[in-house]
Amino acid sequence: MREGVGRFRPARETTLVSAVEQEIRELIQRYGRITFARFMQTCLYSPRGGFYSARGDRISAHFGTSATSHPAFGALIARQLEQMWQILGEPPVFHVIEVGSGDGALARSITDACRRTAPRFAEALYYVAADYEPGWVQSPVGGFDGPDGTRERLSASGHDGASAIQQVRAEGLAAFRNIVGCILCNELIDNFPVHRFAIEDGRVKEIFVTTDGARFIEVLDEPSTHRIAQRLDGLGLTLPEGYRGEVNLAMEDWVGQVSRALDHGFVLTIDYGELAEDLYSPENAQGTLVCFNRHAIGGDPYQDIGQQDITCQVDFTSLMRLGEVEGLETVGYTLQRRFLEDLGFRSLLEALETRGLSAARAELSRIAMMTLVDPDEYGDFKVLAQAKGVEAGVELLGFRGAED
Repeated sequence: MREGVGRFRPARETTLVSAVEQEIRELIQRYGRITFARFMQTCLYSPRGGFYSARGDRISAHFGTSATSHPAFGALIARQLEQMWQILGEPPVFHVIEVGSGDGALARSITDACRRTAPRFAEALYYVAADYEPGWVQSPVGGFDGPDGTRERLSASGHDGASAIQQVRAEGLAAFRNIVGCILCNELIDNFPVHRFAIEDGRVKEIFVTTDGARFIEVLDEPSTHRIAQRLDGLGLTLPEGYRGEVNLAMEDWVGQVSRALDHGFVLTIDYGELAEDLYSPENAQGTLVCFNRHAIGGDPYQDIGQQDITCQVDFTSLMRLGEVEGLETVGYTLQRRFLEDLGFRSLLEALETRGLSAARAELSRIAMMTLVDPDEYGDFKVLAQAKGVEAGVELLGFRGAED
């Protein structure tokens, strides 16, 4: 789980400098200072050893997700995807494009559940697991032409046919077009690089990163782009003196990619964050940025460069508004625990008693499942559903209990 609010301190002095840290120092030497967004982008995605680009299979050593907690998470999402397929008139091919598929846990649990419980839907399901740097490999059973024209390998959970999983190396959706189905992202947007700001003398100033020779330090100056203040003004926020926060400008390009890729169907976004009025509240007066290093939560992004995750809560108000501009209608927004409960979480929990598990195994499975709906774990994550080219007034199963 990823929670917490980071406070910022200069990085402690070290004698070893990673390749990523050296890259950042070279950027600062060239430009004098860089935006925090560029700093974060380099830390996470630099080909010279960024946290995600050089991870191999090690992400699970740093933090868990709903998908890795229990396969019930994917099984319940499969029920929602099946209804989406039905709403679209049961097309012979229903694409699910999971962006940021990581180790493939969600892909496998969804496709496995479809084969077990929804064989008709499974025959139509065409699942693409896209990631900046795929962290999982299965026995290849075929191949296909990837969206960038290269020959990709096909992986499936021991099955050559319905619900095969195709892995694609992709940073986003720029290469995808004419999707009929659902674009799915679980804990993706929280890792988009953010610009950080502070209110000084009643004005928005941007936080830049530079060095004092040995350490990384922060300096305030006029924003690198007017879009930071424009976003905050558009949200109608009045922030007090000294307030610090983040603005995720990368969402704008992302939503545009989604709209261009999706012909008609749905977008399902699961992440941790808030509506703007709660995200930019006094409780978050130092921002929401937090770091994860081997399951330890920290607030200093300037240490362990390239070796820790850096993440921020998602502004769901802006995500909805950007979607509306791009033709994506908001059709559902709720807490993860309500979403899963509406899809039948309790029935899966009760079914543990009939599976013939030992008392110990049944209890372990129950505990793992409960993290999905526990407000102190993943239960208060948010689920947003958007639609394009779908009949107005559609009611999705996972949002029947959502509050107005």
